[in-house]
Amino acid sequence: MCERDDCTSIMSRRLGQTILCAYLTDLTPPTLRDHTGTFVLKCALPANSIVEANDLYLFHLVFDGEKHKCTRMTPIPKLLYPVYRKILDDYRKSRIEALKAMNARKSS
Repeated sequence: MCERDDCTSIMSRRLGQTILCAYLTDLTPPTLRDHTGTFVLKCALPANSIVEANDLYLFHLVFDGEKHKCTRMTPIPKLLYPVYRKILDDYRKSRIEALKAMNARKSS
């Protein structure tokens, strides 16, 4: 399953795949920024990507221990940023509710 992160939560990710919606503020090193802060990629951007600083992208990142790899980046219109933030909030709320329901079943 592909998770969803922001620039703060992604700092603690170690395994799995995630999608991050952020502005690419610097190219060397690739630096991402959103409403929570910044995250510097420790890997190259995907080969043959058309990249513009300060544009908004959806980044697909794969984590394997301490390493990560950006496998895809898709430019999106800046006006969609609030929509993605809402999707991220809804996703997190649904994950919390699912965990609560699972814990309630275990304690019953």
